Amino acid sequence: MWFRIVGCVSLLLLAACAMRPPAPPPAAVPQKSVAERKFHQARSLELQHREQDALLLYRQVMEEVPSSRLAAKAAVGAGRIYWKRGYKKKALELLERVVKTVSSRDPLYHEAYLLMAKISYREGDKEKARGYLEKVSPALVSPEEYDALKEALAPPPVPQMVPEKRYRVVLFMGESKVLERELVRVKMGVELAFKDSRVEVVEVTSPLELQTLEGPFLGVIGPLLVRNFSPVIDWAQGKEVPVVTPFPVAPGLTSKSPLLFRTSLPLDQEALFMARFLRFQLSVKELAIFYPGTPYGKVMSRLMAREFKAVGGEVSLLRSYPPNIRDFSPYAKELREWEEEGFLPQALYVPDSWKRVVLLVPQLVFHEVKGISLAGTALWDDPRLVREGGGYVEYSVFPDTFTPNTPYLPALEFYYRFKLAYGVDPTPLAAQAYDAARALLARLEGRDKPVPLDGVSFLGVTGITGFTSQGEPLRMPFLLMVEGGTIRQMN
Repeated sequence: MWFRIVGCVSLLLLAACAMRPPAPPPAAVPQKSVAERKFHQARSLELQHREQDALLLYRQVMEEVPSSRLAAKAAVGAGRIYWKRGYKKKALELLERVVKTVSSRDPLYHEAYLLMAKISYREGDKEKARGYLEKVSPALVSPEEYDALKEALAPPPVPQMVPEKRYRVVLFMGESKVLERELVRVKMGVELAFKDSRVEVVEVTSPLELQTLEGPFLGVIGPLLVRNFSPVIDWAQGKEVPVVTPFPVAPGLTSKSPLLFRTSLPLDQEALFMARFLRFQLSVKELAIFYPGTPYGKVMSRLMAREFKAVGGEVSLLRSYPPNIRDFSPYAKELREWEEEGFLPQALYVPDSWKRVVLLVPQLVFHEVKGISLAGTALWDDPRLVREGGGYVEYSVFPDTFTPNTPYLPALEFYYRFKLAYGVDPTPLAAQAYDAARALLARLEGRDKPVPLDGVSFLGVTGITGFTSQGEPLRMPFLLMVEGGTIRQMN
């Protein structure tokens, strides 16, 4: 009897189990689609300047998920690359497709129109650029880029100058073959500053030519080599006009004449700026300095050691190396030994060209030197540092007077105007030449006659706001960092 009861109970339990709803499947963890992964990989490659590989992936995304927002984002990326490579028409076609695909409330819509405005502006079509920019909402794009482009597209202000006089500025080019390439950019910067003004630029190559010129003069701009220094300064003193050089000069040189000024970054100011940044912003207490046995390397290493000690730091390792060295392995090994003993300095300062830096940093990685920050001078500021140094130079820091990747509006506006006028990117030296010219113009603005240069105040594209009584620039240098495969301003 009992087994019949058990059998009935079993049947009832089976029936109850059959009536119970099935258990829900485990929740699926959301994953990125193949197209999304390709897009992010393409963006990473673009930041690493591997544009051909990035373009291939962007196009694959557009083909795999057409008419989607992801495809529109890929089209913007592809448009950027096409434009950089000179295919303006192809870039604009892709961006036009984007604004027809996404909603006008989508930030991507405004990003595309902003890029179209930049392309048109740099290609010289200001009217079309203004039309595109009118469709952009400033709140949905980078405010720095929007404001800089809006400023660049605005009609240039009429210089407030004395109408009855036409002043002349002497552009002293010198006779140096070494500086020939740099002088081309200097000339571009000066001409751009004086464009649409009443100042005539007179180019000379020899001090003898100065004697044949007729004024009135506003000043002299150009490099001051040793053999030309005295003749140029003597002529300027006779005409009572200032001499402004955008080139680096020896420390203390500007104090030799009350008429000599410069817009370049003084070496002692550069060293003090970096010493304070390393000590107070990165909290570096112990510093290593590797420097080349060149006059520049010796001066900068001495200045940096002095300034870093003055702000409470300690230079625990100071090493000189031959100027033309190619193998930095002995120096990397020494740092590795210091690390193994627990005495590795927190930062390494190298006052040398980017060409040496890209040879040094792979050795640090190869010998597993970890936990040390890299810092340098304005000589590091070159796109080839990133292209040839790759990930090895990521997060390295150095100062300079100009970079196009900046939120500083005067610098952005200057970049756009220079690129439009000459089709090439401006260099820091070109920006310093532009500021030298703007400083001379500031002597006249709103005045009946020129005033002394050390009494003017203006906003330069290199951050300069005026000069000291010793002719040195008043400015805060740009702090640059390699981040995401790009040199960016951090301060």
